[in-house]
Amino acid sequence: MIKSKAPKASKLTEAKEAQVEPPTPTPSSQTTPKTDPTPPAAVVPAVPKSWAELVKTTPGKDTEGTRAAVIQPNGTSNGKAGSITQILNDFQVRPTGSFTIPFLEPRGLVNTGNMCFMNAVLQMLVFCSPFYYFLDCVGKEAAHSFKSETPLIDAMIMFMREFRVTPMTAKQQDLEALGEPFAPEYLYEVIRNTKSLAHMRRGHQQDAEEFLGFLLDGLHEEAVKMMMKSDGNGASSISGDSSMDDTDESGWMEVGHKQKTATTRTTEISESPITKIFGGKLRSVFQVPALKASVTLEPYTPLQLDIQAPEVRSVVDALKHLTKPEKIQGDFKSPKGPNVVAKKQVFIETLPPVLILHLKRFQYDNTGGTQKIWKKIGYPLELQIPSEAMSSTQRTGPSAKYRLIGVVYHHGKSASGGHYTVDVLRQDAKNWIRLDDTVIRRVRSEEVAVDVKDLGSHNTFDGEENDGWVNGWEEVTANGSGTTNKGEGARYIGKDSKVAYILFYQKL
Repeated sequence: MIKSKAPKASKLTEAKEAQVEPPTPTPSSQTTPKTDPTPPAAVVPAVPKSWAELVKTTPGKDTEGTRAAVIQPNGTSNGKAGSITQILNDFQVRPTGSFTIPFLEPRGLVNTGNMCFMNAVLQMLVFCSPFYYFLDCVGKEAAHSFKSETPLIDAMIMFMREFRVTPMTAKQQDLEALGEPFAPEYLYEVIRNTKSLAHMRRGHQQDAEEFLGFLLDGLHEEAVKMMMKSDGNGASSISGDSSMDDTDESGWMEVGHKQKTATTRTTEISESPITKIFGGKLRSVFQVPALKASVTLEPYTPLQLDIQAPEVRSVVDALKHLTKPEKIQGDFKSPKGPNVVAKKQVFIETLPPVLILHLKRFQYDNTGGTQKIWKKIGYPLELQIPSEAMSSTQRTGPSAKYRLIGVVYHHGKSASGGHYTVDVLRQDAKNWIRLDDTVIRRVRSEEVAVDVKDLGSHNTFDGEENDGWVNGWEEVTANGSGTTNKGEGARYIGKDSKVAYILFYQKL
């Protein structure tokens, strides 16, 4: 989320709790690559008590990278107290192609009880290169302890280290290899103990987008608290509160098109690596007849897209629809009288390196319950932001272009239940994989993106193409061969309304 003040209860319009989720899948049988003699990580790692326990491993030779079953100590040679503060303050998102991206060996996540909403989001974040780079920077250089003030960041670094790095020069069979499934219990434990995530209870299905928002909030808050310490005595180097919901507003006069003036206010939040990666700003313009326009700049993460309107058939349509004027009638102290019609319009002011698009699929119905909007929405592999969606001050120059790097799907026709899976683009920017808890399969890019031309005139979803949910997913084993997991396919016998729910795009 990372947004301005708003009651957190408003997020519950998208939240869902299910009574029953499909049975937890049994970890699939996989073989460890021959080139990696390092023993596989335990399926359910215990929470380590000290760095010494973390590094108590048997050394072994591995020319293609060691499986990082546990996180290694940070800064043992050149780390020093306060180094994390400097790293967090200095962090900048590097442009795509300006650094070597680690090629990760995929691993499934064991569903220990209605955890699919977490599993899908965590897998997506690991395969998001700028986010991985952030964790890697902190993990390599910062001096950590288990009494640190950043338990969530520490746990995410540990989770990232569970994925073995494979050299791009490795043999094809090694590049296609899969690691053993595991359950990051240490991360789940930290999440349970994090205030903003405490309501994400095990055994209860939750909303993946809400979990993503609260997770990024928690990481942001930890980072800002550390960034406020310029040295060991706790002196503040950043003004303002660390909480993303406690914001400051400042205002100034702005001269716009045709020399028209407007009062502009900005809702400020403390900057962090999380906002640098995922955060953008919206320009909200409120115009009352005979009065100066009021402009507010507000942060967003993710960008919420309304898809209900009949004319919205793609994310490009939804981005354009974002700017549709809203008419509001009332008494705004206008010289024109007590009852006038004002206009509110929203534009995109800034775009982040990683743009998260939330397709708003759940809404309240007349009875107070939630209803799923399950029409299909087209989204491309390469997205060009329409100029109409940008504010007038940002329309100069070429439109920003983004590459699709991940899609989180919601399965099921009910807003109160269902299942989550995710497609992610691997670090070579060529190959896609589909992750369904412990089940992993390769997919073509054509299976990921949805062309608006293929939606048809009625745009109703019948689930026919999702044979995997009827006949069983094809699972890719470590040697690259395909097997079918009938047990997994038995989850949703019948037609399954799988639709894209959260889209991740990385700026080119």
